[in-house]
Amino acid sequence: MFLFTCETRCDESLAFPSRLRPAVREAVALLDAGEMRSLRQAFMVNLDREILLIPYRLYYRPEVLRRELGNSHGVSRLIIACLGTRHYDGYLRQDCLKELLASDEAWVTPYLLQVAGEYVVEIADDVARGIVTRDAATLGAFALENPDYLATLERRATSYWSYYHRGAYPDRNHYPGLQVLAVLRQVLQ
Repeated sequence: MFLFTCETRCDESLAFPSRLRPAVREAVALLDAGEMRSLRQAFMVNLDREILLIPYRLYYRPEVLRRELGNSHGVSRLIIACLGTRHYDGYLRQDCLKELLASDEAWVTPYLLQVAGEYVVEIADDVARGIVTRDAATLGAFALENPDYLATLERRATSYWSYYHRGAYPDRNHYPGLQVLAVLRQVLQ
């Protein structure tokens, strides 16, 4: 994973396919009123031959994000849920993840995968249970476009397993974050 630091503030609209950017700007306008700290770092993935710069962590006020998630529908709701998976509050990330797991949109894929490689095992477990129902072609296409990102994600998941969760998961293959990556390797075969 390649982290980028923005000079002033990263643009959340660059975290989504270009066709969605007007809707993203509208959603972000609702959330910006509750921003506690500027977005300064993003990571890069490829999606359908477009480069996306996805926020590493967002600092919208949790109550504002929850309110707007509850008030939104359709694409706007998915955009807000995607951004919510990048929130500093793990409980909010998990709630937003559940929204994404119920969607079959291909553009939510990087948001699902990123949380599988982070430190909250309960969130990685939700992804591991939900990833098996995702479209294999969508997962395979994303994996083919992002081998370096997935290698970094695997290193991070392995590190979290080794340092925090080895006792609960003596066999690293049973650790949820690594199970998600195993599904991706399987769809590539």
